[in-house]
Amino acid sequence: MAARVRELVVVFDVDCPRCSRIARELPDCVTVKVRVRSCAEARLAEIYPNLPAPVAACGRPAIGVVRVDGSVRWWTGLTGAIGVLPVLRPGAGPRAVALLREAARGR
Repeated sequence: MAARVRELVVVFDVDCPRCSRIARELPDCVTVKVRVRSCAEARLAEIYPNLPAPVAACGRPAIGVVRVDGSVRWWTGLTGAIGVLPVLRPGAGPRAVALLREAARGR
């Protein structure tokens, strides 16, 4: 399944320290490229038309799993752990879940 994942997109609120931590530290936990985007980015909804509304409104962080065909599946909050499972580095699961759990607690 990891071979079908081209990259991850992390959409986060730069004003939220917990969300920012995901953007900084998640790349160390996975084997694919991680693209970080601010939820306040003007063209974000145009770039990712299926982005969940609460994410686009800076209401919660999300991880988008970009498949090789270019389609994106979004995982919000703590469910992002499911999205990163196929591309986790060995032993990085607990750290990735801890990052997502912290962000899910909110500001």
